[in-house]
Amino acid sequence: METQTLHPTVMWAQRKDKLFLTIDVQNCKDPKIAIENDDSAKSGKVTFRGTAQSHATGPEEHQYVLDLELNGEINPDDVKQITTDRTITLLIAKKEEGPHWPRLLKQTGKTPQYVKADWDKWMDEDDEEEQGDDEAGGMGGLDPAMMQQFQNMQGGGMGGMGGGGGMGGLEAMLAGMGGGGGGGAGGMPGMPPGMQGFDMSQLGDMAAGMGGGEESDEDDDEDDMPALEPANK
Repeated sequence: METQTLHPTVMWAQRKDKLFLTIDVQNCKDPKIAIENDDSAKSGKVTFRGTAQSHATGPEEHQYVLDLELNGEINPDDVKQITTDRTITLLIAKKEEGPHWPRLLKQTGKTPQYVKADWDKWMDEDDEEEQGDDEAGGMGGLDPAMMQQFQNMQGGGMGGMGGGGGMGGLEAMLAGMGGGGGGGAGGMPGMPPGMQGFDMSQLGDMAAGMGGGEESDEDDDEDDMPALEPANK
């Protein structure tokens, strides 16, 4: 049976000095990728050929073809590639650092359906200038191994810690730290000097004691009240 030729989905994002291209192909066999710069046309070119599956078409294999004429020039000697069993990601340096491109492709008109913004890596130009390259969250300047680690962290991370409604929030936080009834945590990394090795369960006991303080004070007040005498008729 003859394989059908298709365009793979390609997701893109950019910084002032680089492009990110992620090609959605699964279990790609013998991918062939060519990246070059056309000085006369002032445009970079990316071509891809490979037999693979994709998220869009399911387990059936197809022949995928991609020909991109980019909106600006690139440095074909400064390209990093990460290949996994789900995607192929390219980090391509622009020829010159400068303003963000208005679009990925040189062609005008409607963007092809298979070209999409990569919102996981996307950053507006104003945000990039405010944060700087080291804080841009765009893997700028990282080697391929660190880039892979960044990809594995997408969608993970720690969720924001919500407001702790009184002492109950503190107890919940302590429980998550290993101090709520399950034995001491034996200290936590990053605690100030002298706190390492502190039994977090003690904090849990302290929190429980603080939470019941008001009731205890009321009991003490009742103990100090004089005995009531019957009223004279």
